[in-house]
Amino acid sequence: MTYIYDVLLNFTDDDRLVEFYEWQEDDCIDHIKRILLMRVSSKQIEEIDNYKIRVSRDFLERIKNRTISYKKHSDLKYAFLVSDLNKVFALEFNSKGEVISKSSLLLDEAEDIMDECSDLAEEVISYQRLEKYDKDIFLTREEIKRKRYLLQEIKVLYEDKNRDKLNYLYDELYPKDTLSFDDKYLRIKKELENDYSSSHNALYDIVRLTYMKK
Repeated sequence: MTYIYDVLLNFTDDDRLVEFYEWQEDDCIDHIKRILLMRVSSKQIEEIDNYKIRVSRDFLERIKNRTISYKKHSDLKYAFLVSDLNKVFALEFNSKGEVISKSSLLLDEAEDIMDECSDLAEEVISYQRLEKYDKDIFLTREEIKRKRYLLQEIKVLYEDKNRDKLNYLYDELYPKDTLSFDDKYLRIKKELENDYSSSHNALYDIVRLTYMKK
């Protein structure tokens, strides 16, 4: 088995992988003393990155208690690093073999690990694909926060029948478009649920500005 020593990991329970440049001060950064490293094919790492998976019991036993943290009370019973030479990240599993958190690595540490991984033979991890992660995994943490905020905001405006404000926000997205109050709400809601763009970022800034002026 190959181990990597002395790395920082930031396990988050988001479905998406939080890149190192999105780490925040209040994240629970874990200083890892030792963690197992495995090299897999690019096909497998793309599936692991984009699908919820469940690994086999035999695999869980193989990685059980192989990760050691400098934190005395850190519990990383089932965790390891996976790489295909192009990307590397850490996975943590529950006792059923399902991924419960992921972590990216700092850029320099990731590059060093991928270099070391080039000397390893590819392995095949046995797992079951459960379902694909939703589209939000391609958004940044800040975009996900803003998207959820906007969905909640327009819901409140709609339920309170605040026509003036909802109409104003709608007009910012779709100038000169005429729909009923109900249809305007449904259109914004549907678009936000299925996509998030620079227009929605601008809309978020407008909403926040209206509260700051009060």
